[in-house]
Amino acid sequence: MNFLTEILPPEFPCPVSVKTLVCCDLDETYIPFSLENKPFGGVRELEQFLCEEGKKKGILLGWITGTNLSSAIRKAKGYISRSPHFLCCSLGTEFYWVRNGKLVPSVSWAERIKKSGYNRENVEKILYLIGEKGIFLEKQPDDYQGKYKASFYYHIREDMESDFEWIESIAKTFQIRTFFTKSNPAAGDPEDCYDVEFIPYCCGKGETVSFLMEKMHIPRNSVLAFGDSCNDLPMFECVGHSYLVANAEKTAIQKHGSNLNKPYCHGILSVLTGL
Repeated sequence: MNFLTEILPPEFPCPVSVKTLVCCDLDETYIPFSLENKPFGGVRELEQFLCEEGKKKGILLGWITGTNLSSAIRKAKGYISRSPHFLCCSLGTEFYWVRNGKLVPSVSWAERIKKSGYNRENVEKILYLIGEKGIFLEKQPDDYQGKYKASFYYHIREDMESDFEWIESIAKTFQIRTFFTKSNPAAGDPEDCYDVEFIPYCCGKGETVSFLMEKMHIPRNSVLAFGDSCNDLPMFECVGHSYLVANAEKTAIQKHGSNLNKPYCHGILSVLTGL
C-alpha cells in the first residue's frame, strides 16, 4: 500500500462490524472556519463520545470535503485529537483511508478515476472557450484546487442561468463534470458568488457516498450525512438521513427544508447520541 507521509492523530476506534456510516463535511460543519468560533465547535465532546461509544455502536465516520488534502490537514492540526476513519477531499475526487494515523490512498478509487478518462488538459480547453464566450470566472484560492479539481467563483449576473447551461454543455463534450453551487461567505467565500467546479464525471460528494455504501455493503438507511452548504446537497440525496447543522448557509437551508438546532460537532453529536 502507498502510505502518505502525513502523520495524523490516531483515528477513532474502528468497529468490527459497521452499522452506521457517518459522512461529514469539514469547513463549517466538523471544523469552524473562523478561529473565533473554534472554541464553540464541540469537537472534544464528539471525540469523547466516539472513543467511548463509537466502536460499540458500529460507527464509521469520515470527512467528505471540498477543500484539498493539504488544507484539510492544516485546518485539523491543533484542533482535533482524533482522526476520522476516512478522508475524501477536493469535492470527492481524492479518497484516503486513515490507518494508524497515516493516510492510505484507496486503490479502487484511483482506478475508478483512471478508467474515467479524465484529462486536465480538457479542463484548460473548457476554460479557454469560456473566456472566448466572455464569461468571467475568478480562480479560487489554492486550498480549493486539487489534482482532479479546478474551482472558480462566478460573480452573479443576469445571464447566470444561460451561462451555466452553456458551460455545462461545453464541459460534457469533454467528459468533464461541472458543479454550480451558491458560495458560502461563512467559509471564506466572497458574497454574491457561485462556485463553478470541474471534476471527473465519476466523482463528487454523492459518488463518494455511493462508493462507500457499495464497497462496505451498507444500506442507504444506515448512512448519515452532515453538512452546512449547498455543495453538500448531492451527498444528502444518496443517504437515508441528512442534516444541516444550525450554522448552515441560508440557501442550503431553504433547499433542504430544515436544519439542526445545534452548530458544528454539537449538531453531529446530537444525532449520534440517539442511535
